[in-house]
Amino acid sequence: MLEPLFENASIDLKIDGKRIWFYPRISTVICDWPEACTFSLTYKSSNSNYPCHFCLVSKDNLANTCLRKSQAVLRNKENTKKYYDNDTTKEASLEPVYNYFWDIPDLNIYDATVSDRMHHLDLGLYHYQIEFTKELLSKSSINKFNRRIAEIPRHPGLKIFAGGLQSIARLTANEFRDLMKVIVFVVDNLHNKDLSEVYVKWNEMYLLSRLETFKESDLKIFQKAIDDWANLFIKLFQNISGLKFPKLHSWNNKWIHN
Repeated sequence: MLEPLFENASIDLKIDGKRIWFYPRISTVICDWPEACTFSLTYKSSNSNYPCHFCLVSKDNLANTCLRKSQAVLRNKENTKKYYDNDTTKEASLEPVYNYFWDIPDLNIYDATVSDRMHHLDLGLYHYQIEFTKELLSKSSINKFNRRIAEIPRHPGLKIFAGGLQSIARLTANEFRDLMKVIVFVVDNLHNKDLSEVYVKWNEMYLLSRLETFKESDLKIFQKAIDDWANLFIKLFQNISGLKFPKLHSWNNKWIHN
């Protein structure tokens, strides 16, 4: 099925009685983060020296929202294949395996591979944000946090967390989206204004991410929303975790450009 991609050949396809002639191309590969690493043959561990599957940013710079181009060299066939040919793949956190996608013309698999929104945001960055919030709060504030969630009245279509939010490890994406609807009020006055604001900024950014189409002006607004949220997120939580995880870097540096 993929043979025409390698041969750069055209296809004459008949659909509903109509013939369509085209050259097949891979434009975007949408997947979760481990799958993106599999396509790119980069290390899956976020503790590797260069954990990003689309660029060569060091793990120490993952929370840097002001990266210069020289600090984040984009991966491509040419520079990654050099590591393979020179038997130095470890230096770029690459698996020592020839990448199947290098042989497909007009494809940069590192640029084409994009993590899907559900795994990246709902089950990824938002999960981190709630976990870091719980680490930030004092014990008495945590108790108030859980009590406020448990006291939210029932409403059609809204998940109720009657026991508070003791663990979020098994929450689904839909349940995280339900939390987005109420948590701004839950964290109000539990720490400082920035904590409430980071959830407001998240919701603004998240709603924009769900738009189906974008004008150029929309992309600028979206990028600003990402920057505003990311900067506040880093300000609040950097001392807790160091924020050395690739999803934050990827969201802040790649999504708008794909």
